[in-house]
Amino acid sequence: MLAAVNIHKKYDDLEILKGVDININQGEIVSIVGPSGSGKSTLLHILGTLDEADQGHLDISGVRISSRLPLKLEPVKWYRRLLNCLLDFIFIQLLAIGVFYLFYHSVSDLSLIIQLRSYWLIIICTLYLYYFLFEMLTGRTLAKFITQTKVVSKRDGSRPDLRTATLRTITRFLPFGYFEAVSFFSARPTGWHDDISDTLVVDSSFQFQKRNTAYLSGKKLAAFRNTHIGFVFQFHHLLPEFTALENVCIPGWVAGRQKKEVMDRALALLKTLGLSERLENKPNELSGGEQQRVAVARALINDPSIVLADEPTGNLDSSNARELHQLFIDLRNQLNQTFLIVTHNEELARMSDRILQMRDGRIIEN
Repeated sequence: MLAAVNIHKKYDDLEILKGVDININQGEIVSIVGPSGSGKSTLLHILGTLDEADQGHLDISGVRISSRLPLKLEPVKWYRRLLNCLLDFIFIQLLAIGVFYLFYHSVSDLSLIIQLRSYWLIIICTLYLYYFLFEMLTGRTLAKFITQTKVVSKRDGSRPDLRTATLRTITRFLPFGYFEAVSFFSARPTGWHDDISDTLVVDSSFQFQKRNTAYLSGKKLAAFRNTHIGFVFQFHHLLPEFTALENVCIPGWVAGRQKKEVMDRALALLKTLGLSERLENKPNELSGGEQQRVAVARALINDPSIVLADEPTGNLDSSNARELHQLFIDLRNQLNQTFLIVTHNEELARMSDRILQMRDGRIIEN
């Protein structure tokens, strides 16, 4: 039902996940345990599509959610990037002067100020065309041919497509954000427009990869997450201005389902969870255990393939924690619901069908 293979994740130079494989079957309750900092929550966020792995692939209910190749994309040294900018500036000026020279002799009766304005307009147009056409078609400009560098997509190491080339060209010259010069002397020199367009300047010895389309992104990913994955967190994250019933209904309404259908489903879930008398109460009028039950009902409203729970009993007393433990068992038995739970609670872990031990970014025991 859920399969993740060779999941890697790092933040800067800190490697969090070091090749995690995990398989969850329909109707299973699986707990992930381990010391703080072992990568449990990071793995859960990747499996819930809230974060993206640097390497590996993820399938949920037979749908390929993400797939990342094991790339080693290292940005070029700062002095090569600086040389790129200087050469590009020279080439753009030469092109603009040539175009302006032709323009000037064809309309020599214009006033000087109009001619100067026209010159700057020509520079801007030349600048955009230079970057857009060259980097879109080849991943390289004239300067990058000289310095033996190229632009690649950080997602899969492919040549930037039309959308990426357009975004990179436009954001390069917007008058806000971090200017590229700030990052020339950093350990990983990358301009802010590189981050926005998900591109990177690398050595030309890197071979372009085949474009990887085996993943969901954007609105499609958000829609899939809303309908196939339920979330229960340590802190319930209920919206305080809405009633319990409305909080449960919101994911169903976001998914575009009929209002009455969603309402009926929410009422049934809240009744099953013993909250039929608390429908119109707002979160601040509910106990901690009741708030967490509302959060569970909200996670189930769209009949998800799997419910991911991150320390669901961490904010509850022992009595409410035991009740929530039993609730997961009952929901599995009644609805054949699948649960993946990150927990420090040994009692909850022992009630699961399987326990996965994590340590130092790896699963060490099944």
